[in-house]
Amino acid sequence: MKSPQDELKSLRSAGAERREREHRQRMQKLVPIVIFGAIALFIAKQEIPAVDRWISRLIDADAWDAIEACTEQARTTVAEPGFARLARRGEVERTDEGFYVSGVVFSELHSSGMERSYRFSCNVDRNGKVVTVSDANAPVESNADSVEGQLQPVETVAP
Repeated sequence: MKSPQDELKSLRSAGAERREREHRQRMQKLVPIVIFGAIALFIAKQEIPAVDRWISRLIDADAWDAIEACTEQARTTVAEPGFARLARRGEVERTDEGFYVSGVVFSELHSSGMERSYRFSCNVDRNGKVVTVSDANAPVESNADSVEGQLQPVETVAP
């Protein structure tokens, strides 16, 4: 016959085993949901610009602020800022004095009826102030403006 203490220990261990088993079952149900959520977030980051900006801001808020400052400064230098569209957000790199933002591209409808794109690069200090903006009026080369189409064919001479 078991003593009351032994019965109490066996009841506690049976309860602990049951709780552990239930916990494992809950975790097994949760794993597919977590995996699905991670895949959905990855796809959303790639396909939805607002999600990409939100994740970028969560990861590095200072770099995100530098890109936003450069983008706003670049928008003001375009001829028709109200009609310019942001074609590419650009990339940011840390420097000793702040940030270097490159590859910000704005497109606007030119008077000739063609869409013209402009690429901007900025230096932004640690406080988020744009120090310099470069390439403000240099259009991005498109296939129509390509130099390769204007090259003369090279004649080959047989030996």
